[in-house]
Amino acid sequence: MKLFKICGYDFRRLILNPITLCGIFVAIVACVIAGFCFNPNVTPQTNLSFEYETADELYADFIYGNYEDSIINLDEKIAENKKIIDGQRDTSLIEQYNNLTTNITTFLENLQLYNAYPDSYPDNFVNNSFDISVQSELHDFYSRISSLKDFESPLYFTENDLATIQHLTELLDNNLYYTTNRENVRDMYDILLEDRQLFRDFLSMEVINWQTDADKTVELEVNYVVSVENKLNDILQEFNNVYYNSKDIYDMASLALNYKRIATYASYNMQGELFLLLSQSLPNYANYIGYESQEELELRQNIISNNYILKEDSLYCTNYLSPMNFNSANGSVNAYDFAYYLISIIGFILTFVSIFFAYKLFGRDRRKGKVDVVLAQNTSFNSVFAGKFFAIVLASFSLLLFFSILIILISYIIYGVTFTPVLAVFNLASPYIISPIVYILFKILCIEFEIVFYTLITILLMNISRKFELMFGISLGIFAVGFIMNTFLSGFFVYALFPFAHANLFSYFGGASSSISFLNTPFLSGGNFFISICYTLVLMLGMYFFTNQLFKRN
Repeated sequence: MKLFKICGYDFRRLILNPITLCGIFVAIVACVIAGFCFNPNVTPQTNLSFEYETADELYADFIYGNYEDSIINLDEKIAENKKIIDGQRDTSLIEQYNNLTTNITTFLENLQLYNAYPDSYPDNFVNNSFDISVQSELHDFYSRISSLKDFESPLYFTENDLATIQHLTELLDNNLYYTTNRENVRDMYDILLEDRQLFRDFLSMEVINWQTDADKTVELEVNYVVSVENKLNDILQEFNNVYYNSKDIYDMASLALNYKRIATYASYNMQGELFLLLSQSLPNYANYIGYESQEELELRQNIISNNYILKEDSLYCTNYLSPMNFNSANGSVNAYDFAYYLISIIGFILTFVSIFFAYKLFGRDRRKGKVDVVLAQNTSFNSVFAGKFFAIVLASFSLLLFFSILIILISYIIYGVTFTPVLAVFNLASPYIISPIVYILFKILCIEFEIVFYTLITILLMNISRKFELMFGISLGIFAVGFIMNTFLSGFFVYALFPFAHANLFSYFGGASSSISFLNTPFLSGGNFFISICYTLVLMLGMYFFTNQLFKRN
């Protein structure tokens, strides 16, 4: 009973405190200011780029138009997937490159031989047909590789490599021509010898030959070409049926959107899966043309959610909300965008407030002798420690719940609500469908979990040293460092060893993002919700019992 009395007494002290009331006022002001500054990027996930008023206009624009989301351009995305598959299977470019390097080597040897024996070598010369064939082969090779898109070629060149090939091609194109005149050959060879280093640069290039294995290529073809073509044909057939039978413009628009969604997701996933495979086998892939570095965690998350849509049987797919971008279904701001934004800010502020609560109950109370007074009333150390700890937890959760309910109600009044579910990815592996309000509740619980984590760190520091103000400052510093590191370093596997990396459990519910901002942090590299929560809970329990022993000793 004494534990609950201590908890209730300290809870009232924390809430009905001038500093706390002032903090609540500041938080309300911050929310008001943030509300005026709130300007989300309203980006509908899938919409049609053309305007229509009748079913006939919609049909004509979708079937025969030249818009980005008309059939002719959407089918081109699948055609590009086919080219990628063909490129992964085609070895002719590799053979052409190998033959070319052999012929360029011979050509350079001829030049060097002429350089060593300038007077005798051309006397044995009949014609320069070999030179012309090398020139033609190089020109054809350069034209071929410069026109290829990502993954359509198994060969990977850097910008410098491509520049070398281009300059060598231009050198031969401008200075080589067919002749049987020895003097002309002498002149051509003299000019080429001035740029002999260009030949050496070509032969010293470290070109990468990378292809997916045969089984993976077949899997990609089935997932993003064959099955997608079948589904698109079904959608198109249904689109025509609706047009010719009922001309229901809503159903037609829904089918057109789904056609666009399926084609776009298939194109994105094909590229994305190949990027992931490439990054695993070639860590420095970003050095090569067309393969800029990507946020692989976000890419993997998007591929999983896209595949969920691609594998749905329904032709009228739901345009789900996206985590942290709840306007993505219809392109208009709704309550969840605003609520998520403000609740994240409140969670950030309340973490600082809870650190102050821990300083007040375990720092200032010890200095002022209030802890000794309670212990003198035949109260156990465990009851005092637990009562004060749970007072902080209860106070922080009450404030978080109060602000969250207030924010959600205001959000509903201002922006309205949608009942479209969220499609998120749990544990960076499994897609799931969830109500937006339940998703927000997960966010609130994870914020409280993180608050308790930093509260325990502060209580521990308050019992390590009697320099309470210094320990309070260190606690704030730890939170600030943890927040910064969570934002900027979460993609590194080594960082997963840091305890506060696992306090942000909401990342595993699909609430992560690759964008670096005040509200978002990326997934942990190779992280797992169950490992993280076990790791953090064990650490928190360890801190609780260890600090309890320090509290008794002090």
